Amino acid sequence: MRNRGRAGGILAVMSSVVVCLFGLWWSMREVGQTDDANNIAGLWSFLTGLVSAVVGGWALWLAVVALRGQRTPSVIAEELAQAVVRAEGVEYRQLLGSGAAVPDGRIDLAFTATVTNVDGARPQGTLEEITAYYKALRPGRMVITGTPALRPDGQVSGDAGTGKTVLALALLLGLAKDRTAQAPVPVRLIAASWPGNEIREWVRTHLTDTYRLPAREASSIVAANLVLPVIDGLDEMESDPAPGYTSRASQLLRAIERFEHGDTHCPVILTCRQAPYQALVDAGAEPGVVAQVALARVDAAHAGQYLRQRVGTTERGRARWQPVLNALTAVAAASPTNPASPADVVLAGTLDTPWRLTLAATVFEERTPNGQYRRDPADLLALAANGYLYEYLLDRYIGAAVTAPRHEADNTGGSAPRNRRKQLVADTTWRRLAVLARYLDSNTGTGGEPPRTVAGRTLSSTDLILHELWPLVGRYRVRWTEQMLVILSVAGSLYLMVGLKYSLGDLFPIALFMTSALIYRRAWPNPQRIDFRRLRTRAGWGAAALGSALGIMLGFLITFVILYADSSGTEQFDPTDLVATATLFAIPLGAGLGFALGLVSKKQTTSAGPLILVRKDFTTGATLASVIALLLFLNARYGTPVANFFAPEGVSYTASDSALDALTPGLLLGLLAFVLPFKGSSVALRHLAFLLNTRRSLPWRLGRFLNSCYQVGILRVAGTAWQFRHRELQDHLATRPTPPPHP
Repeated sequence: MRNRGRAGGILAVMSSVVVCLFGLWWSMREVGQTDDANNIAGLWSFLTGLVSAVVGGWALWLAVVALRGQRTPSVIAEELAQAVVRAEGVEYRQLLGSGAAVPDGRIDLAFTATVTNVDGARPQGTLEEITAYYKALRPGRMVITGTPALRPDGQVSGDAGTGKTVLALALLLGLAKDRTAQAPVPVRLIAASWPGNEIREWVRTHLTDTYRLPAREASSIVAANLVLPVIDGLDEMESDPAPGYTSRASQLLRAIERFEHGDTHCPVILTCRQAPYQALVDAGAEPGVVAQVALARVDAAHAGQYLRQRVGTTERGRARWQPVLNALTAVAAASPTNPASPADVVLAGTLDTPWRLTLAATVFEERTPNGQYRRDPADLLALAANGYLYEYLLDRYIGAAVTAPRHEADNTGGSAPRNRRKQLVADTTWRRLAVLARYLDSNTGTGGEPPRTVAGRTLSSTDLILHELWPLVGRYRVRWTEQMLVILSVAGSLYLMVGLKYSLGDLFPIALFMTSALIYRRAWPNPQRIDFRRLRTRAGWGAAALGSALGIMLGFLITFVILYADSSGTEQFDPTDLVATATLFAIPLGAGLGFALGLVSKKQTTSAGPLILVRKDFTTGATLASVIALLLFLNARYGTPVANFFAPEGVSYTASDSALDALTPGLLLGLLAFVLPFKGSSVALRHLAFLLNTRRSLPWRLGRFLNSCYQVGILRVAGTAWQFRHRELQDHLATRPTPPPHP
């Protein structure tokens, strides 16, 4: 790398010297051929300006190098830490409450630790002290799991909803806010998005895609060990609840084992459900150096404290919730000589996770349009005693979430009310989400069967990604619809071109486009975007150069065919002149389009969330279509004089009489370039075909609907996908296509 940089500097110096010498030679030659004093002065002024431009360019380059030298890894890490706090703070507030309705406090979750070859770990701790707890670990490798519980009905529940992600985010924010100059910046990554490479490369890519760091800066802070990976959702990498040694989760754990600096293990934080992690341990994939932190269930005292902070801050609120608070207090103060009543114990055992407490607070705080409370919290006791409380809360959570008042944080750190009732209707939201939940559950392999696979890809049972939902209506239906859209677009374009009296040679390229589109349509197209940051890298310039070269070649072939069809019948037909003319047409057309294609990136980014992936792909296709339309318009309108200059005798190309005649074929071919992109198929077109097949069950603006569900706390964001807030909510909706009766 250093040698390449030195070679580049030597080449730049030599180029500058050559430019200056050429300017001196040309000036001296011209001075010797003229006697006009004004011309001589102008020539010497040109030489002086040329040398000044070269010197000024070098001065500018040295200034840029000096500024880059000031951006040390420590400076970059400090800016990254601030960006992490801003981005993850929003997600943390979402998880604390139901959407943006965040409580004034949080549950101080307790945990116990099981340590393997880690120094400084205490056997137990709490959420409030998690930052100090982690800083004492040597090395800082931690796995966060939950604790299963025995329900009053005798069923053993998993550890869903125990607050693993909340604890990880609290630790991340604490480390980012209190970091020193040499401390690593915690950065959250979604385990399911791991591409299978080494951890350092994964982190570098994540920093450039998510936090928009230049590749050089991302590499510098990763090389300086100033990034702490916080990998969320190890269990979500597999549909199998008991992943084995060959699973992707196990491979990721082995990659973490290789994540070292010298002979020192680099710090890593993981979250995983207890059962899948125990299965990995049993399979021999357990990390050799780790502190496993298991979150305990929420006890009655902490549950009461949470409800007082969330719904009991006013006298009226405390009065409404007093029966529940009294029951939790009685359980917390119970002793062998003074036991709590069975109903109180059952209630405390049901509300023993942050998720269930959030459900209860959200559902029983729902109001009618005139401001009256729909439900009495005292009913919680009877519902818990009958074993129906959790199902009751899930049945009414969506209705309560979409009608709850929302608050969005402003730039000053305060909040401003924002009503979302007009965007979501409770019953309609339930039915739409039930369709998506049934689809996700159908992808899960049950009874020993493998997960559902379509076109060589295993379908996710948790992720809602807009352009990957098309198997919801079948394996082939959406793809057939897409083919029909392609055929209609091509047929309509051909009809209009024939109406404009274009020749067979003009229509030949369109026929080629149509044939390629019908033969090759990718089953899983990737969303694409125009990324000007690719010009900062050598690979980006290489892609742009390659795209320009291929564009020139393709433009030459198309132009040659068209010109050949127009001039082959003349008596003085000269193929050599025809080649020269086609080349002149192809260079501006192909280079411009090829350069634009070289800037197209297939790499997904999580910086803007899952909402705009399809929108970016549409924008990319529309941009390429516009480039084609503009280039062809300029060619048809202004390229004729150039063609006639090189045309053989007897051949004359006629310019378009009006701008509309010149623009029409450009727009049509631009449309075809959007419908039949060079990448094989379009994500935007696939999504359109999917929406046409789901008009009765899903909204036309599906992305906006899912984003609204995220804003009110029904869904959460994991990288480029939406997920249900909890798997229990997804499973509940999957078995209930219609909402329950009100209230």
